[in-house]
Parts: sequence; C-alpha cells; structure tokens
Amino acid sequence: MVKTMGHPNREIKQPSAKERFMHALTLVPELVQVEQVIRASFRSDVTAMREIPEYLLALGGKRIRPLLTLLCAKALGAESITQDLTDVAAGIELIHMATLMHDDIIDESPIRRHRPSPYAKYGTAATLLSGDFLLTRAFGLCAKLDDEVIVATEQACIELVEGEALESVLYKERHTVSSSLTIAQRKTASLFRLATYCAAHLVDAPEQTTRAMSTFGESLGIAFQIIDDILDVISDEATLGKKPGLDLAERKPSLVNVLWLDSGDTAAQRLLQPPSACEEEQAWVEISLVQLRSSAVVEQAKELAKSHAERASKALAEALGNDLGALNPAGEALFAVIDFALERVL
Repeated sequence: MVKTMGHPNREIKQPSAKERFMHALTLVPELVQVEQVIRASFRSDVTAMREIPEYLLALGGKRIRPLLTLLCAKALGAESITQDLTDVAAGIELIHMATLMHDDIIDESPIRRHRPSPYAKYGTAATLLSGDFLLTRAFGLCAKLDDEVIVATEQACIELVEGEALESVLYKERHTVSSSLTIAQRKTASLFRLATYCAAHLVDAPEQTTRAMSTFGESLGIAFQIIDDILDVISDEATLGKKPGLDLAERKPSLVNVLWLDSGDTAAQRLLQPPSACEEEQAWVEISLVQLRSSAVVEQAKELAKSHAERASKALAEALGNDLGALNPAGEALFAVIDFALERVL
C-alpha cells in the first residue's frame, strides 16, 4: 500500500501485475498493424486455408510473442516500429499459431479456449495443412529480412520440432526434471527467445545487449511453460479454457508430473501406465488434482518458475543497462510481463 500525495491518511492499492500487463498493451498500439499483417497472410484461393486460421485467431490469446518484440524494441530506444519489426512479430505469431494447430492434432485435443479446437472442428487433414500453410507464410515474412533473422528463425523452428519430438508420454519414457525443462526450453522458450532477439537485432543493439535480451526471452519462456504446467493442476476450466488435469490424463512429461513421480508417491505411479477409458481413471485424475493442489510438488514447481523468472529479470536488467531507475515505460512494462506470469500461480 502507498500513501496518496496530499492525503497522508488515505492509502491506495498499487496496481496488480495484471493491471500493469494490461497497461503494457496500451504502449504498443502497433499490435493492430501486426494483426493486419497476420490476417493478410491468410490470403488463399482455398477456403479452408483462410477459414481455419481465422477461426484460431478469433479464439483470442495474449499475443505475448509479438508484444515482447514491440516492447523490447521500444525499451531499447526505438522511436517507431518499423515494417521489419511488424513483419517479424507477425511471422513469429504465425509460427506459434501453426504449432497450436499441430499440437491439437498430436494431443487429439477437442477444446481450445472454451471452443472446439481447429482439429475438432475441421478435422486432422485440413488442420494439419493449415498449420503448414501458416509456417510457409511465416517464412515468407522472415525471408524479407537479413540473414541473421532467417538463421535465428530456422533455429527456433528446429528447436520447436525437436521439443515436440522429445515430449514422449511418461509410460513410454521416464522423464527427469532436466529433460522436462529441456522440452520447455525447446518447445516454448525458443519462440520467446526469437521474439526478443529479433527486436534487439533489428534496432541495432550492441551484441552484449542482444545476447542479454535473448536470455531474457528464453528464461521467460521456460517460466511461462512451468506456469502452464502448474495451472493445469491448480486452475479451473473457466480460467484454462479446457478441463484441468489433462497433463495427468495424457501422461505428459510436465514438470509437475515429473516432480510428482520423483516424490515417490505411490499414486503417481499410474503416470507410468497407459491411460484407460474406465471410470476409475477419471476418478484417479480428480483425486490426484485435489492431492496435488496442496502438495509440496506444486510448491517445488513454483520455486522453479520463480528461479527462471528471476533469471529473466536479471537478463532484462542487463539488457537495459542495469539502471532500473531510468527505465522508459516500455522497459517497465517488460518487467510487468514477468510479474504477470508469476502472479497467475503465486
């Protein structure tokens, strides 16, 4: 709580991390132009190639990756958002959208953000091809830029695919905390890193600053994935946009699942068995959710999320010159993004 100037006996609440995050969105009105580039990329003579991406885009989302690109550029002193920054931000979001389509197919997910997933609504073949279509459009945007951006985009996409391939279910491979974090780094954090790297590179930031911004993006991405793993256990369907406990039901190598197995709890051993369609299976998921929500396992996962968020904060401070008293509004907003991520689970 802070005192209101001129009224020593009145106190006002400091804005929450979510409120600061929402304010961050107002600092980058250029997100509208990014959205326009994304929609323009849906152009096609084939109806499904237009309709399925439009459907996914309409489901919403935080647009966190393009937000990071634009905020990082402004935090590093960009007075305006160039077409190159707009194109790369749109390209990264198109890659993300493509991975969502492919993930829903792999996971056979019926729901995305409270609505039928593209896979459930349009079928496997059309959704798969739409994802491939978006990837191609994304590379068309990034190919307009210099070789460094092209190489960085290629590397991020390779890591994405590798992360997906490494994410084998627990009854086929007994994952460790290390392998779970590697999956998070490749599957999720690679695009976060690409977003922050491209911003620094395209505003001609010094090499050390660009490296620090890349570390910020990657560490934030890992924290985001850990937080998503935690939310699958502690949140509800209204917040998640899908039923909680899907990581348990699908035997995914989420950090929470791996930590639970490491704890030696006998109930966790069911994660090493293929899921079944029986009522006992659903009862196990529901009982496990109740147990995990008040367990040391979730607290361990939160600590790991905090450690990666702290690494992100340290790298961001380095990228911005370590003078936190001299941050411009975009720099302050980037720290708000970190705080907002953590606020969802703490």
